[in-house]
Amino acid sequence: MRRVKLFALFSVLIFFLRTGPALGQTLRGILEKRSFTGPVTGRQIEFSIYLPENYSSSGERYPVIYHLHGLGGSHDGYHTRTVPASFEKARDMGIIGPVIIVFPDGYKDSFWADSFDRTKPAETNIIAELIPYVDENFRTLRDARFRVIQGFSMGGFGAAKFITKFPDLFNLGIIYDGALLDWRTLVMSHTMIAFSIFANSEDYFNQFSPWFWAGKNKNKLTARTRLRLVVGALLPWNRNFLSYLSEIGIPVEYIETSCLHDLNCLLHYEGLGSAAFISEALNQAFRDYHRDDKRSELKKK
Repeated sequence: MRRVKLFALFSVLIFFLRTGPALGQTLRGILEKRSFTGPVTGRQIEFSIYLPENYSSSGERYPVIYHLHGLGGSHDGYHTRTVPASFEKARDMGIIGPVIIVFPDGYKDSFWADSFDRTKPAETNIIAELIPYVDENFRTLRDARFRVIQGFSMGGFGAAKFITKFPDLFNLGIIYDGALLDWRTLVMSHTMIAFSIFANSEDYFNQFSPWFWAGKNKNKLTARTRLRLVVGALLPWNRNFLSYLSEIGIPVEYIETSCLHDLNCLLHYEGLGSAAFISEALNQAFRDYHRDDKRSELKKK
């Protein structure tokens, strides 16, 4: 599915006039910083987590959204407030129910890969350590159908990589102005990262490339994955990735905005749309989940 929205350029100015104060708004849910020792890497794994209001008293289990930061960011940036604020607004409007949101740390420039020298094992931290820890210590719905991966810029690259490489862990992805680089464009635009993270090796890069994994896992991805691309300034990279996904038959909801490379602007114009996209998928997942439970009960009789 392809859907393109083009807004007038003056909308960027309206955004700053209308949403500047919202960046400091108080969340109703709880935002915490947490850390633990990773059982695989032995490293201190730091992350922030947003728990919806009434989490402590509800006893319910919740879908989980993993949001990945961009280049130079961390688990403790402005996005840890603006992303939950966007979902709280969507919840107030009846668009989506309560969710847990996790903010991992990507070592500022890891591109959400395991660096060649293993000093920045961002992928292992998330897949082998953080997800199991969150599922064990918080009331999550431990199923790929209820686990969302999303990210901005470098985090968009990471989100695209995780959903294409690990379709058994994530069925749903949102990419905000993703830095969807292939090897050639990475070397041209981020020469030092090509060296420091990927050791100037295209073969090593491909182990963490959404381009590579989308092609390799296309049969699984066409059957179960839902993906939404919300684009700001990084038009060429996103259009190229959209063309590639369309060519190999992976469905995408695709939106272009007049935003610059700015997560707040993208959330302002398409945060509710993303919440609706997630909610639709979660509602279907709940229906499937309960249907599967009934089938299991029938088999026991």
